[in-house]
Amino acid sequence: MSLWIGEHGEILLYGIVGVLMVAIICKICFSKWSQISPQYNVRKEQNNEKFQKDQRKDYPVIESDDVIYAEYKQEDFDVKNYLKATDYDGTDITSELNVYGNVNVFQKGVYRLRCVVVSKNQLISTKKINVIVE
Repeated sequence: MSLWIGEHGEILLYGIVGVLMVAIICKICFSKWSQISPQYNVRKEQNNEKFQKDQRKDYPVIESDDVIYAEYKQEDFDVKNYLKATDYDGTDITSELNVYGNVNVFQKGVYRLRCVVVSKNQLISTKKINVIVE
C-alpha cells in the first residue's frame, strides 16, 4: 500500500485538490447566479402557475363563452353582444374590444374568431372563440 501511495500519491493529491476546487467554485457561482437570475427561473414549481396568476391580474379580461351559437339566417346577429371586456380594476372596456374574423349567418358552419382588447396601461389580452351557425 505504501508503495502504491508513493507512486500515485501525487496524482491522488491533485485529484482531491481538484475536486475541492470545483466544489468551491460551484458554491460561489451558484450563490451569485441565484442573485442575478430572474425570479421565475429559480422557483421550485413544476410550472409557473403562481407567476402567471400574479401577472394575470394586471391584464384586461375578455369574458365570453368559448362557443357561441347563432341561428341560421339570423340577420341581427352581432358577436359583440356576447362579449364583455374589463380592465384590471373592473372598468368596462368592451368598446375597446376588436374582433377579427367574419361570421356568415347565411352559411352553416364553424367560424373561428380572435378577440383582442388593449387596456389603458397598454396591456393586451387575446381570446379565441368559435361561432357555430346552425
